[in-house]
Amino acid sequence: MQKSTTLIASNNLNEWFKDRLSDASRNSSPPLSENTLVYLVKLLVFYSDSRHFFEANEHGLSLPTLAFIYRDAQEAKTTSQKLINLRRLGDLSLFIGSLFPDKLKRAGIKKDYFIGMGGGAYSTLAEYSYGDPQVFHELSARFPRLLQIISAACHRELQFNAEEIFALLQRWQASGDDLLKRQLLSLGISTLQQPRMQ
Repeated sequence: MQKSTTLIASNNLNEWFKDRLSDASRNSSPPLSENTLVYLVKLLVFYSDSRHFFEANEHGLSLPTLAFIYRDAQEAKTTSQKLINLRRLGDLSLFIGSLFPDKLKRAGIKKDYFIGMGGGAYSTLAEYSYGDPQVFHELSARFPRLLQIISAACHRELQFNAEEIFALLQRWQASGDDLLKRQLLSLGISTLQQPRMQ
């Protein structure tokens, strides 16, 4: 007797992720642009192959260390290599922050770490007009909401608690950073009051 299994053929993986991301982002306002949706589908298809994601070390396989990728971007000898590293940093921050938050929370890493790393990387890519700058602008501005959308698309639930939202709000109030403001707005948090400039 043949066992019944549910597999998604690789040629259908694009459609599978596109359907789920579309469903998960249905209530987003404004809706995700088509180019950003395509970018996210490609990101998820790419990282669905664990060879592109996990890193081998003496203890076996582990999640990539975002701080090392950031360091590599800062120490890159060419602008091209810097931007490649920043794209990897943004993509991995989005992927890990969406799908592995509990594992990292146990290690003391909070969501604002992923938002800062990934949102900042994508913002720099937009400033350099790397690839499609509008996509990277949207990815940076809506990074916190995208964590939730990807998590929901992959049948996980990711919520921001009051402490995490308050930490983002405090960072915006202290710095006046426009990217933090846009990220708060993506979570539905109004920033009508003026930031406290130091």
